[in-house]
Amino acid sequence: MSLLLVERLTRSFGGVRAVQDLSFAIPEGGIHSIIGPNGAGKTTLFNMISGVLRPTRGTIRFRGENIAGLPPERLAARGISRTFQNLQIFFNMSVLENVLLGGHLGLDRNVWRALFRLPRLRAAERRARAEAEALLERVGLAEWSDAPADSLPYGALKRLEIARALAARPELLLLDEPAAGCNEKETREIETLLKSLVADGMTIVLVEHDMRLVMNVSDHIIVLDHGRMLAEGRAEEVRENPAVIEAYLGQAAVAGGHAP
Repeated sequence: MSLLLVERLTRSFGGVRAVQDLSFAIPEGGIHSIIGPNGAGKTTLFNMISGVLRPTRGTIRFRGENIAGLPPERLAARGISRTFQNLQIFFNMSVLENVLLGGHLGLDRNVWRALFRLPRLRAAERRARAEAEALLERVGLAEWSDAPADSLPYGALKRLEIARALAARPELLLLDEPAAGCNEKETREIETLLKSLVADGMTIVLVEHDMRLVMNVSDHIIVLDHGRMLAEGRAEEVRENPAVIEAYLGQAAVAGGHAP
């Protein structure tokens, strides 16, 4: 069974179909990238999978359950976590507090235990803090733990968002342009992080415009154009697909260069 199965998914905005009868399967494990020109429907697709938008029609199955239309908090509880293209950082909080916020679904919500600070609650808070600190170590931000989030450089903020998404203990991690705005060094750091997460068994669906990053990390690529599937396959298959070259990658891709 596929971890994620999308069947005939459609989303219309008025008379415009941003996504049209889209079907694909995401197996467990690996990095599965979704690429395409601006307006191809990538973010709309992500928003439907993560519960931000309801599909006009079609199904989205996660471990066999149709999750189409469920709100983000219920999807997070089922094991789907995401980041956004634009930074969603709480700059008035510390780096550690941002990560702790990502794990709030796993905390004890009993009012009386919270009110009286019972031992069980204190133990859970210690575990949550230890897990958050371990995640900061994982993404290379341990030294920034107690620093205010607004003191981090841009590339570090991108990794902080990934750490916060991981705090929810997802089975499926959706990353919306994690390298957008990053310089070459910051992009390499994100590439290394993504490869390490997959090596530990994480399943990642990635939307990204940096074609060098996409080609370096992807086990499987889906190409969208005007809301429809244009092509899918391994990186080398997509790179050499004439329809993809014409619609998106450009002739530079044939020679191993960058997309426009």
